[in-house]
Amino acid sequence: MFRIGEFARFTRVSVKMLRHYDEIGLLPPAHVDPRTGYRWYAAAQLPSLNRILLLRDLGFGLDEIADDGGVDVDSAYERRERELRAELGRASARLRAVRARRLMLAAVGPARLTDVVVRPIGTELVATLADVDDVPAAFYEVEGYVRQHGARAARPPMALLGDGGTATVAVPVTMRLPADGVMSVTQLPAVPSMACTVHRGRYGDLGGHLQRMLGWLEETGRQPDGTIREVYLRFGAEPELRLPPDYLTDNVDDLVTELQVPVRQTVGHGR
Repeated sequence: MFRIGEFARFTRVSVKMLRHYDEIGLLPPAHVDPRTGYRWYAAAQLPSLNRILLLRDLGFGLDEIADDGGVDVDSAYERRERELRAELGRASARLRAVRARRLMLAAVGPARLTDVVVRPIGTELVATLADVDDVPAAFYEVEGYVRQHGARAARPPMALLGDGGTATVAVPVTMRLPADGVMSVTQLPAVPSMACTVHRGRYGDLGGHLQRMLGWLEETGRQPDGTIREVYLRFGAEPELRLPPDYLTDNVDDLVTELQVPVRQTVGHGR
């Protein structure tokens, strides 16, 4: 028989932890002196202690270990394997993100480093004018149409980028509006995984920012999976449109645009 201190030194498990195992009924001592309260442990308890230590090392909680005799052991191991695979996938994704970040840092320097986050985007009811070449003129037309009907929602406008350099301008609205033969009202779908990055400054630099963002996505095992959006968080507009002043700026260096790219995980990544 070993006194608790001796058992702790022999097993390399602290006295505090042995006492805790006793308190929760996981490893009661073989004998407790009724007069002194000293705990005594037997060599025969070593396999039980080793099992506790092994399962703790595998990531099982003390409550799971305590219930070890009342569950399907293989099912418990299978569940823990799934959890570890998921953790490994998340760690692998973070590793790719760090590697992509370092590659971008080496390529463009800290001043032009692109911060990308992936988040869900909800549905959006918008008035649209499709396949336009002159985006500012199209926005003026759509904003005027929406204002005429008193339907402007307090959310930023956007452009949906198409092929061949054209775009669809979209202005958030509070209700469906009558079609005028040119403009239409549509519900943009929710996007479960939207990569987003914020660009500050002139619109002429958006292309380079987008290319850096696409490079980051490729390095992190993602690829575009839908229409790219430019969401104008701060922009310039004519006074007669009477847009919320918090959105507006006359200084091109104060323009704020969020680039949004729907993405999906490339097969073979994130597992």
